[in-house]
Amino acid sequence: MKALSIISYTGLIMEIVGIILLVPIIIAWIYGENTFIPFLTAAILSFVVGTIFDKKFDKDKIRMESAMVLSAVALVIISIVGAIPYMFYMLPIDALFESVSGFTTTGLTVISPEMMPYSILFWRSVTQWLGGLGILVVFLLLLGSPGMSAYHIYRAEGRTHRIEPSMHGTLKRILYIYCVYTIIGIILLLMAGMPLFDSFNHSLTAVSTGGFSIKNGSIGAYNSIAINIVIMILMVLGATSFFIHDELMKKKFTDYIKNQETRLFWVITIIFSVLMSLSFFGYGDALMQAVFHTISSLTTTGFTIASNPLPSSAIFFILILMIIGGYAGSTAGGIKLVRLGILGNSITWLVKKASLPITAMVPVKSGEQTVQKSEITMVALFVFIYIAIIGLSSIVLSMSGYSPVDSMFQAASAQGTVGLSTADIAPLNPIGKLMLMINMLLGRLEILPFLVLVYEILHIKRRLK
Repeated sequence: MKALSIISYTGLIMEIVGIILLVPIIIAWIYGENTFIPFLTAAILSFVVGTIFDKKFDKDKIRMESAMVLSAVALVIISIVGAIPYMFYMLPIDALFESVSGFTTTGLTVISPEMMPYSILFWRSVTQWLGGLGILVVFLLLLGSPGMSAYHIYRAEGRTHRIEPSMHGTLKRILYIYCVYTIIGIILLLMAGMPLFDSFNHSLTAVSTGGFSIKNGSIGAYNSIAINIVIMILMVLGATSFFIHDELMKKKFTDYIKNQETRLFWVITIIFSVLMSLSFFGYGDALMQAVFHTISSLTTTGFTIASNPLPSSAIFFILILMIIGGYAGSTAGGIKLVRLGILGNSITWLVKKASLPITAMVPVKSGEQTVQKSEITMVALFVFIYIAIIGLSSIVLSMSGYSPVDSMFQAASAQGTVGLSTADIAPLNPIGKLMLMINMLLGRLEILPFLVLVYEILHIKRRLK
């Protein structure tokens, strides 16, 4: 891996972010806000530094390990750049927290949204929309398609399926699907009675499964069944694989029904909705509360309609759902349904294998695909590391003043890029906030790119010695 080449590509991404930072100035002008200086400052700084990095160093063709390092570095850098506008309204650690939460599509927040300018709220929503699409996907779309390098970068953000034969065709198709659902979301929310600015922001953060709201009470602030239903539809769309969406747009509805992740998603949704309806008994419309929070947790969006603290039994169910997460190749976080399916099938395989002769050949199936033993090992290892990091993070958060239950819930919410919370994050000490930011970053890129980044840094240090 050539570090200078990574810096040059990072510079290109910073230039793109610098241009995007100018968009909230339009919102500030529309609403008569004097907030153009924060965004102009961030835009100029990002574009100038990015141009220096871009022009000063040469770019080499990106291999897989380089793409992983680029994805990790780029996510950290754009989070820092994206924090600049917030710094005019809050402490630097809180500004960085809000930015990381946005670009990782988490939705944990340290601010009171209704106290913020419209332009800042718009920027929060844009960061989640970009994070859901993937900043590297945006980068590739604007750069063009540099062949195999594009595929490596595409995979580094946790996606594997090609929708079109060419990589650039796949990226354009993903952008098309993403934009169509976002526009549909805005229209449906308007029809449900939500104001225009609110509809725009909530569609951005629902389709991206981000969960940032411009209301302190999240979706519950609207007290509307119609809005709740639209938001649930958008959350499900966001957590569904782009590959499946492409099949649906081509009217291949049977492929959606036959998909293993689809069946698993709806089975889990139904079971947990029933279980949580008992937990929410006495919370007004218990069934609506249960279904909404089941979908919000499983899709890793993090919207809430609860006006009171979540029941303790519901917290347990939500914790499980946040760890599971949505489809692979979607905007959702968590360990993903496909991995859960492989682990479940592996257990069935183990039982069958134990009851048959040792020489019997029993394949492990995931849908219609045969899963190799090496893949099962990788899935099991990923899940183990994922759970272990949540456990270690919970210990750190406990030392920061959270109860054990709150610590585990917050760690799982951050790493699953969910955003649901059982405690106020604003007063949390810097170490606790830093821990949650690490969880968010690891969860967004599914851990491996950051492990590769750490390995490469250690490797460079050994070579310098």
